[in-house]
Amino acid sequence: MFRARRYISYANAATDYITLAETKQHLRVNTSTDDSYISGLIAMAVEACSSYLGYSVRKATARYGFDGFTGQPALINPVNGLNIPSGNYLRVNSRVLSVEEVYYTNDSQTLTAFNAADWIDTANSSLLATYSRNVFINSAPVSVTDDLIKYQVEVIEGFNPVGTSAVDPDTIFPMSVKHAALLLIGQYYDNRMAVTIGVSNSPLNFGFTYLLDPYKIAITI
Repeated sequence: MFRARRYISYANAATDYITLAETKQHLRVNTSTDDSYISGLIAMAVEACSSYLGYSVRKATARYGFDGFTGQPALINPVNGLNIPSGNYLRVNSRVLSVEEVYYTNDSQTLTAFNAADWIDTANSSLLATYSRNVFINSAPVSVTDDLIKYQVEVIEGFNPVGTSAVDPDTIFPMSVKHAALLLIGQYYDNRMAVTIGVSNSPLNFGFTYLLDPYKIAITI
């Protein structure tokens, strides 16, 4: 089961996805006085969209940690009578562009890469449009650590910036996600305190969540 995720590196800056010039046009700002502040809002909005979607919008290298393989219940725990899952694959619920490496931690607490012949990755057929991946293990290690994280899958996830050539068009940063980020930037640019006083507000119909929901990842075991 999935337990943790850590980002190793990012291939692009937030402004490679939403430029300062585009944002200023959206905000109807004509001066350079707030350029630094607006650049910070761009980074914030891209991070917020990533948090809502459940994966990095920016193209990133990430490691997903698991406490064991995924599979159908096969054994019964004699202590509590519950099913003990068993199987031979690890499921990465993210917008995966590619699987780079698969690791296990041995009983000497050393992170060790599987041989390339020992694993194969395939798109989860029920989640094909979201790019989730199943990583099937052909040959499991003899012994692994007793720690919580036993297996790690290193992937490249997210979107390619607009204008990236020679890639699947479906991997390009969507305009819906971009506009959701711009809406958020507009909200925080106009409201610079944690509270609003004497103002009646209501959410925008077909707004932030409406634009992002089609790109969320369905979490399955």
